[in-house]
Amino acid sequence: MSLSEKLKDFAGAIALAKSSAPDQYDEWYGWTYETHMADLKELWSHIHPRLMRDREQAEEVNSNLQRMFDAFENGKNAEGRAAAWAIYNSNFRELR
Repeated sequence: MSLSEKLKDFAGAIALAKSSAPDQYDEWYGWTYETHMADLKELWSHIHPRLMRDREQAEEVNSNLQRMFDAFENGKNAEGRAAAWAIYNSNFRELR
């Protein structure tokens, strides 16, 4: 899968994270908080090493992603969503 395709998938996963706290996943949806976070981690693990030109911006996304994971794990849902929004509103879709 190309970097562009991975970034599109990551964008979709971040869009869900900015609007869903760990306790807001409906059973009918088919995804749990755990599978969603695992998907985000896997996508980023494929994207991050491939970003050569925009390293500083990539590290900012990486930092916000870690802040989001930590906040959600510690029950700070508003802080986790804020970190997801920070990523979503950045220009991560254009990173190279």
